[in-house]
Amino acid sequence: MMSNKNYRELMLKKIGLFRSITLGLFGFFTTIIVLGAALVVYYAAISNGNNSSVYIIAIGLIIIISMGIFSINFFKSYTAVVSVMTAEDLANLEKVAQSRSWLEQYLPSFIIYSGKIRVFKLYSQPDFYFTELREISIRPHYFSRGTQNKLVIFKNLEGKTYFFGMNSNPIQRQHLFDKALEYNPNILINNNV
Repeated sequence: MMSNKNYRELMLKKIGLFRSITLGLFGFFTTIIVLGAALVVYYAAISNGNNSSVYIIAIGLIIIISMGIFSINFFKSYTAVVSVMTAEDLANLEKVAQSRSWLEQYLPSFIIYSGKIRVFKLYSQPDFYFTELREISIRPHYFSRGTQNKLVIFKNLEGKTYFFGMNSNPIQRQHLFDKALEYNPNILINNNV
């Protein structure tokens, strides 16, 4: 195992690399769409034809830019969590990361730190304190990220439900259960796997 300082630096470096690659791809596709839009507008102006393709390109551009903004927040959330993790939390993250696939090692679907769990979805990255959760359920046969995964369902004390996909890694699943019970001994664990 690495020292905590080295592991934190490695995580931040890898997150930065993935962010650069992702944003570079978004920038490339945005440039292609803008150039395509300019050509369509030019040919539509010459031929006085139908401008409906301009609207389709505008919608595509809006979608690409929105995805870019979501991606920036997604990677910013990873960086914020890794930057504030304690030495013990980093050691646990490194231990669990060794059992994950190469992408999940540096961009896991969740990170547990300081008595809470942050879930990483492209459009949101909420924190949940284990003390505010009533139940954690795991359901099999959920497809996400191109593979068959598990569906994790959180129910909080107010009865609200939140779910996300987690890979089928039993070590990661056990880590989630152990930490949930450590911070909240009264939490119900429903493991339908």
